[in-house]
Amino acid sequence: MLKRLGLSTLWLAAVQTLSYLICFVVVNYVFGKDFRFEWMIYGISILLPYLWVLGGYWLKYRPLGRWQITLFLVLWTALPAALCVWADRSGPNILWMVLYPQMMARIAWFYPLFDGPQSAYVLDTLRPLAAAGTHVLVMAGFAAGLWLRGRKQNKT
Repeated sequence: MLKRLGLSTLWLAAVQTLSYLICFVVVNYVFGKDFRFEWMIYGISILLPYLWVLGGYWLKYRPLGRWQITLFLVLWTALPAALCVWADRSGPNILWMVLYPQMMARIAWFYPLFDGPQSAYVLDTLRPLAAAGTHVLVMAGFAAGLWLRGRKQNKT
């Protein structure tokens, strides 16, 4: 059980790293040079949960049983979501960098919170919750990928 949970955690870290690299390349090498490609940031951000669906689908050593999968998903949804809130509310810079895909994607998924001047409530409460909500969205995609893979394996 612990071996499968450990391998699943490593796979989840690999999907996060891939998401980070994609977002980093788009922001720094494409958007940073030409502001006409702003749509790429929104496109990548909107498609990020679908990348996580593929990550969940391609997970080979997934947790077995409903309770293990539930424990794995709740742990890796709640903990990083709390870290997203902390990072957005002036947490350490390294944490902001680790959660860069979620921080970037929140702008596309929750655009009204970032359009124009905002109140302190929006800045201090809703924006950090938007970052956490984005992580919940990507983990929902990961869970959908796990479900699709499990459904495929049950048919064969």
